[in-house]
Amino acid sequence: MERQKVLGRVTAGLLLLAALLLLGPGPARGESRGSYSAMERDTLIKELNLTPEQTRNFQAIGDRCDLNRDKIVAEVRAKESDLEKALAAPQPDEAKVKELVAAVVKGHDQLFQTLKTQRQEEMALLTPVQQGKFILALKKWHEGMKEAPGK
Repeated sequence: MERQKVLGRVTAGLLLLAALLLLGPGPARGESRGSYSAMERDTLIKELNLTPEQTRNFQAIGDRCDLNRDKIVAEVRAKESDLEKALAAPQPDEAKVKELVAAVVKGHDQLFQTLKTQRQEEMALLTPVQQGKFILALKKWHEGMKEAPGK
């Protein structure tokens, strides 16, 4: 029971971190959002010693997931803007606020799912040794993101 509580808190924390990373200040043009920048992706490809085919597939997965996340982020930001307007009314419409909150939460869930899907698809391309290196590289990347928010 206690382990489930801890797991729930960790999951909630990861969701919040993913949402903050993805919805925080945008990265410089040409960099992916909530994923690795092009330079980080190139470094990761070299560190994992990917074959040319693995490299093409790895990059295609990242590009597709980045595009999906960009669309979701745009939708979430639009809903957040609508939510701000709805809450600014002298008498906020509770039904409208509830609908907008649900839409924003759904967007956050979709963002988290894209991260999970991307990791699963990338891992499926890799050998066990590459998977181990990949997990450690992700750990290093996440630690770097915590140290330099808004990177």
